[in-house]
Amino acid sequence: MEGTTALVELLAAMTYGERRAAARARDNARFAPDERRRLEQLSVAAREEQNWRLVEARLLELGSMDMATEWAPFFDAFFERTEPGDWVQAQAWHYIGDSLVSDFAEVLVGVVDPVSAEVLRRSLGDREAQEAFALDELTRAMEEDPGIREGVAHYARGIAGEALNQTRRALARTRMLKELLGGEEGEKRVILDLLDRHRARLDRLRIDRIEVESFDDLDE
Repeated sequence: MEGTTALVELLAAMTYGERRAAARARDNARFAPDERRRLEQLSVAAREEQNWRLVEARLLELGSMDMATEWAPFFDAFFERTEPGDWVQAQAWHYIGDSLVSDFAEVLVGVVDPVSAEVLRRSLGDREAQEAFALDELTRAMEEDPGIREGVAHYARGIAGEALNQTRRALARTRMLKELLGGEEGEKRVILDLLDRHRARLDRLRIDRIEVESFDDLDE
């Protein structure tokens, strides 16, 4: 019973998060510098909307939408504090933020039932094309204007720091979800694994990493 409740909490959190991500992706289309890239961004938004509805459908099989709103404070804080201001920041948000979601999905598929694992794999994973598009846009922008590199680095670090802190706060909300990840030590491993993957992405952008040596170094 405990495992089932933890799974429903997880699906509820992912449902709310994906709904917010879909709205962010669609809103980011307003920053596109031309029609081709606007359409590419809208395709990203359409995929996020499909992802949200897929996770929501699984949630409704096991629980209710009421549970999704319980996670609103954590996701709302993340989205409000990482609002992009232009096309470059919008792509940084997708390159870092969306990829963190995919990384988290990879962790989750190993601790949930096969049906839910497949839902998470299909909805939250397989974002290579989306990530590649964002990386290409960021790389091109920094090559054309090297002066924006530090701003991109600062914004990317802010996204990762906010995502990791809100994830930790969300996990602290419930013992059941923490147990699904393997207790406190499992939770720490998840956070630090996400951080390592984030550092690898910053390496591909050739910008400075966020340096956190341990789980306890993250902001309270």
